[in-house]
Amino acid sequence: MSDTYRLPTPELPPPGLRSAEIPNFGPVIVPPFVDVPEFSQYLTPADTSPVEFETLEPRVTDESRQQAVDVALASDRTSGRLEGKRYAVLEVGTRSLDRQTDHPLVIIYNYTDDEVVEVTIDQVRRAVHEVTVENYQPPLTDSEHSQALELVRDGNQLTESDVDLSTGVGLIVEDVNLRSPRYGHRLVDLRFGPENQYLPTAFAIVDLSDQEVVRTGLVSQEGGAS
Repeated sequence: MSDTYRLPTPELPPPGLRSAEIPNFGPVIVPPFVDVPEFSQYLTPADTSPVEFETLEPRVTDESRQQAVDVALASDRTSGRLEGKRYAVLEVGTRSLDRQTDHPLVIIYNYTDDEVVEVTIDQVRRAVHEVTVENYQPPLTDSEHSQALELVRDGNQLTESDVDLSTGVGLIVEDVNLRSPRYGHRLVDLRFGPENQYLPTAFAIVDLSDQEVVRTGLVSQEGGAS
C-alpha cells in the first residue's frame, strides 16, 4: 500500500507578514459617462498622498527617429524584404542589446504578407544591425486610424445613417478563425458615438490589409448591434 501525504493548510498571509492591500481607484473617465452609474460609488475609499515625479526625455530624439527610418529603408537588407510589397513604417522604438546602449528599432508593417519587419539600427555606424520578420499586430497608429476612417467614409454605409464619423475611436482586433480569409489581417474595430456615453452608437470593422470595410452597423442603446 502506498503512503499518502497531505500538505499542511497554508496560512495566508504567512506568519509574520501582513497582506498588502492594493487600493482600487477605478477608471478615470473624462468626461464622465452619462449613461452608466458613477464607478466611484462601488469602490472603497482609499487614503492618498501626492508624490513627486520626474519627466524623462525620450530615449530616441525626433532627429534620431528620422535618421533610423532613412537608414532602414535605404538598406538592401530591408528593401529585399519589402520589394513589391505594400508597407508602412508604424513606429520607431528602442531595443537594448546590452546594459549600456539602446538602439533605434524601426517597426515596419508589410500589409501584403501581414508581417512585421523589425530593423535594429546601429547609430554609431549608421547602419542596419539586424533585420527580423515577426508575426504579431502592433498597436494602431494615427495614420492607420485616419486611413480606416477614410475607407468607412468612402463607403457611405454609416454617413447615410447620420453617424458622426469624427467621433470614431479604434483599436486592432484579430480574426481567430484559422479558416477565415481575414485570418492574420490588419483589422481595425472602430466605434462611433458621443465621448460621454459608454455605449457606442455605431461600429465598423475595417481590413487594412485588403483596404476594405468588412462590416458596419448601428448599436441600439440596449447593447445590440444591427
